[in-house]
Amino acid sequence: MSAAGPPQRANDVPSWASEARAPDGAPEGEHESAKHERRRASERAGVVTSVPLEMPGARAVRWFEWAVDALRDIRGPQVRGTISFGLAAWAFTALINLNPLLQFLQTLPADLLLLGYAIDYQIKAFVLLAAIVIAGRAVDEGASKHVSYVAAAIVGCAVGVAVGELFSSTWRAFVLPDRWPTTRPWIEGPGAPYYYAIWDLTHWLLVGGCAVFFYADRRAASKTETHLIAAELDRIRRSRVALESRLQAMQARVEPQFLFNTLAQIERLYEVERNLAGRVLDDLIAYLRAAMPLMRNTSSTVEQEIELTRRYLDIARIRLCNRLDFTIDVPGDLAKVRMPPMMLLPLVDHAITYGLERSTDSGSIRIAVQAGNGRLRLKIADSGAGLVPDAGAIGIGNIRDRLSGLYGSDARLDLRRLDTGAMEAVMDIPYEERREDTEALFA
Repeated sequence: MSAAGPPQRANDVPSWASEARAPDGAPEGEHESAKHERRRASERAGVVTSVPLEMPGARAVRWFEWAVDALRDIRGPQVRGTISFGLAAWAFTALINLNPLLQFLQTLPADLLLLGYAIDYQIKAFVLLAAIVIAGRAVDEGASKHVSYVAAAIVGCAVGVAVGELFSSTWRAFVLPDRWPTTRPWIEGPGAPYYYAIWDLTHWLLVGGCAVFFYADRRAASKTETHLIAAELDRIRRSRVALESRLQAMQARVEPQFLFNTLAQIERLYEVERNLAGRVLDDLIAYLRAAMPLMRNTSSTVEQEIELTRRYLDIARIRLCNRLDFTIDVPGDLAKVRMPPMMLLPLVDHAITYGLERSTDSGSIRIAVQAGNGRLRLKIADSGAGLVPDAGAIGIGNIRDRLSGLYGSDARLDLRRLDTGAMEAVMDIPYEERREDTEALFA
């Protein structure tokens, strides 16, 4: 029996630490008491275990590598922001200390004095950036946000002041001439290092601490916004799936409608002329073999929909004893334009079922496709009243519902009577070129 150490979250340590494991499945970060207990339990069971000794400094080396890897995430915008922050902090400090600065400029060269201060603030700003980035990586891997950024503010400011003071003391000793104002004796002599260190640390903690927590707040807001965008995209994807399911359900109601009409008419035709009925049935079977693979697609083209409609009209012409005449006008450059499937054919079937089928006269159907101003316009005109909405017909209502689901208010289906007395249906939808991936899908 072996005793397990206390539970530990993998994100409490850097990722490389959570992956390293000691023998017998114990985590490397296991408490010493648990290790001794596990060793004693193994000895009682007659199993000798060995705990590898970690080389001195190995953990420090891994932590250093982890920190260096975090620093590799620094990008151009962060560098530019740090430079701007360093300049702004330098200008702010110069403004609140304008009186002593003017005294310094009376005895010291302005360019060397101001350049030294600017470099000092850039050093402190970039050290603070390194601390912030490392704290951000720790937070991403599960560390406490408040502890990480408080530590970043304190350590980043302290190290920045130490490195900056090392540079400043060198700059004062070897670059600036020794002509400091006599009215401020504390900036020279034995007490000068303490004065500069205390001054820099106190005011830099104030300025740098504000910068750290501003950065942490903006970073948290950015991550929250990213999560919200991802959630919104997921919601849109789910809504799209639901919409496609709803549209396919509508489409499934439209497809049987004209098929049932045709089969019912073939049944009546068998009572009158069996040979012609058999011919129509054969044509219908051939049509269905070509049409069924396309009926469940969520996208189609003008060319595909026109071809299906043409085959259907050929069947209808035979079924109606050649009382039907039709013309189709489609420019060649519109063949590959995208359009929803099963929109054109139900309109044509509606015109025949509620027009020619209820009349003994001959009739005609004209189909024209036009494009312009980013719109695709399909016109279906019949010589009778077949396109007038009928109380018992679901075709036109379903088409309008599907158009609304796909395009919202950006598509419409209008029915109107022409001056010639014919009825015309005009479907107006956005113009969309067919993409290559869509062509591959329907190939």
